Amino acid sequence: MSKRFLFTILTLVLIAVIGALAIFLAKGYTFSTKEKRIVGTGILTITSEPDAASVFIDGHLTTATNTTIASLAPKDYTVKIVKEGLIPWERKITIKEGLVTDIKVRLFPAIPTIYPLTFSGITAPVLSPDNSKLAYIVPMPAKKAGIWIWTQSRSQPISFARSAEPHQIAQSQFIDFSKATLQWSADSKQIIAKVGANNYLLDAEKLNTDPRDITPMLDITVKDWEEDARSQDESLILAIKDTNLRRIASASATVRWSPDGTKFMARKEKLTDKDKGKVIEDFKVYDIDERKEYPLPAARSHVWLPDSRHIILVEDQTISIVDFDGTNKAVIYAGSFQDNFVFPWLDSSRLAIITSFPTPTASEPNLYGINLK
Repeated sequence: MSKRFLFTILTLVLIAVIGALAIFLAKGYTFSTKEKRIVGTGILTITSEPDAASVFIDGHLTTATNTTIASLAPKDYTVKIVKEGLIPWERKITIKEGLVTDIKVRLFPAIPTIYPLTFSGITAPVLSPDNSKLAYIVPMPAKKAGIWIWTQSRSQPISFARSAEPHQIAQSQFIDFSKATLQWSADSKQIIAKVGANNYLLDAEKLNTDPRDITPMLDITVKDWEEDARSQDESLILAIKDTNLRRIASASATVRWSPDGTKFMARKEKLTDKDKGKVIEDFKVYDIDERKEYPLPAARSHVWLPDSRHIILVEDQTISIVDFDGTNKAVIYAGSFQDNFVFPWLDSSRLAIITSFPTPTASEPNLYGINLK
């Protein structure tokens, strides 16, 4: 074998080794002096809303969102995302060899804007089962006293332009609806207004000028609605492929589905705060796709934010939002509000509460908006 041929073979081998090494490095592999071998690394992608937030990894300012960070050694990192005027987000993230870890973060205002949505006073707000309609009562002696509906859609969130004002479905003229109790149908298209011993069936889409009293048929109507609601829940439960999660959803006393259907909150029984004599809720979130469960902080009420990635915690004089895994609790509102009522917009941009202020012109309870963006 000639020296020239041997040199050519060695050159080709060297080129192949260098090429393979370059490919390994490009894929995130690196040489570990500790382990004396080539080890794989992981990749972290971070997006935030709003973007251009500062990213700290283990306390070091590393980059800004939205970004991809490559060649991270496989281990746990503390990731903190910060932007002026917004509540910081922080979580421990595990980077695994050869895998991409994706983080999507929503940052909420540190000082949210609060503003009035109604001015005539409201009572008895009830959210429809599909979360797209809010029914409430404008009490006497307001000029437009009666039952009102605010409707929104995912493509057209609630707007407060004149053309998109809420519509009245029942007037307090011959019937005083001020003390009515409202109940939605399972399909969110009808309402029963209970006034004393009478029960009126109302169409949620129009003004009911001659409300129909269905008291003789009340039990059958309500039973049909409850059966419809059970059927909807059962269909969602049967669609769960994991038998353990299906069993949990089926056996739970209360199940609340995320708007996108990929997760659900479940509670076996209500807990009572013996010191305060109040009922609190203890929920867990179950991720159907990832087959994981996460405990949630206890609260008076838990409500899905329509983005399906966050949950509203309603507590005494406090409203907070947490990630669906129970982490990153952000206090959005601290102050008085009525009936533990919180109504989220379908685009997750705002919340609505009922409150009042101790002034002569703002003492009546009204609907107030809280901006989340």
